[in-house]
Amino acid sequence: MTDTARVKLVRPVRVEERMITEVTIRRPKVRDLRAMEKMREPEGTELDQGIVMAAALCGLPLEAMDEMDAADFAAISEVLGGFLPRVPA
Repeated sequence: MTDTARVKLVRPVRVEERMITEVTIRRPKVRDLRAMEKMREPEGTELDQGIVMAAALCGLPLEAMDEMDAADFAAISEVLGGFLPRVPA
């Protein structure tokens, strides 16, 4: 199992002065899960938590995530889901 994965963006996103065409996603650690839980706002959703987690693990600011194409976010989310263990039914 690898510690990182790369996702090529279908629609690049601008972060400050550079265009991001690909992101590297690192495997989450327990501290990342804790941080995501702590950042949950009272009216926040699971989507909000996923965006915060994706931003942290991709090393991108939240503003870049807000501008990201939904298909690219879905691809990143799929990779993140693959990093997490499956809960037995």
